[in-house]
Amino acid sequence: MKEALFHLITYEKVKAVVESSGWEYEIAGKSVLDKNIYHVKIGNGEVKILIVAGIHGTEPAPVNACVVLMEALKGRYPMNYNFEKLENVELHIIPLANPDGFQRNYELFKAKNFEPHWSHVWEEARRNANGEDLNRDFMYLSQPETRAIHEVFNKVKPHLVLDLHEFYAKGGCPPKWADETEGFLSTITDTPYNWVNEGIRLISEKVANEIAKALPWRPKMRHFMAEAQEFPIVPNNVLGSHVPFEGSAKVLVESWGVGLAGYLMSDRVSVHLNAILTAIEYAEENPEKFLKVREEWEKEEMKVGREYKEFRITGREVEKAAELLRCHGIEFERDKDALVVKMPQKMGRMAILLLDREHWYNQELKKRKKGPFTVDKFFDVKVEAIR
Repeated sequence: MKEALFHLITYEKVKAVVESSGWEYEIAGKSVLDKNIYHVKIGNGEVKILIVAGIHGTEPAPVNACVVLMEALKGRYPMNYNFEKLENVELHIIPLANPDGFQRNYELFKAKNFEPHWSHVWEEARRNANGEDLNRDFMYLSQPETRAIHEVFNKVKPHLVLDLHEFYAKGGCPPKWADETEGFLSTITDTPYNWVNEGIRLISEKVANEIAKALPWRPKMRHFMAEAQEFPIVPNNVLGSHVPFEGSAKVLVESWGVGLAGYLMSDRVSVHLNAILTAIEYAEENPEKFLKVREEWEKEEMKVGREYKEFRITGREVEKAAELLRCHGIEFERDKDALVVKMPQKMGRMAILLLDREHWYNQELKKRKKGPFTVDKFFDVKVEAIR
């Protein structure tokens, strides 16, 4: 585990650790360059936590943390956290969501003798091999990696998603330290934005605050992609702003790390390990809170779309639209050449966000030039909202 703690590791290292870990795993999908996207399952509790790491290839510490986590959970009371083994939690891990970008980051750093430097950002490694930012694709699901992640999400139906990242500190870091420029060493975000179920918002906030107390680096709480208002409107095409609309609490944790190679890797890995173990500990001690929130969300979701009778989708690319609806768990029927989405339904909010360009949330995104992400923008189809 020393290598995982203190150095950049390769895709092959992640693959070897997963396949030899002894934990249950599956290949959830393939990257553009045909690398495996792994889904590891640990435990059988009622509360399901999904960890997603490595969406951006230039953010390695969360991936390393997942590698270490798989070993740490074999011991009693890992890192002295207050649980002996998983009893109430079923943990799901996608340890490396963007294997092509991650491997490219390693190769680029190797060519520079693993020197940390502010200029070693490498946008090509941040993205996947198609040049797409995977963390802007969770409405369209145009890339194989995001489809694989969302298929895991659909299968698991997590009560909590931990979205693990690293950030880039502006102003010449290194050699400067992040707290000399941006003023913090790690950040945590919950789910503050508008139209999210109140229970999901509150439990996200609670887990975020618990993590903040446990981190070894001084964290800064912030609202992800938010404006200076209490409940902002944010784009829903990003993993962290997407999953609350589909029933999951979410916490995003970022450490300072882009451009650093292996510099401070043990500290950075520790941030993510502590975040994961704190979330597990809280869920182990409070399973009923997560289960209650999910029950309330399911009831509320069936009320959200009552102003609609149905949506009808027609057009040349209706089959592509059908596949996208399926990927988002939206129920639909076929009527000759049309797709019919009956309302209300179990994914009411997501159906509205995808199908009603005139809905107030989508109109607010349009005003801010941050959306909307409706299906008729993706494909050659027409959507009719019938009230």
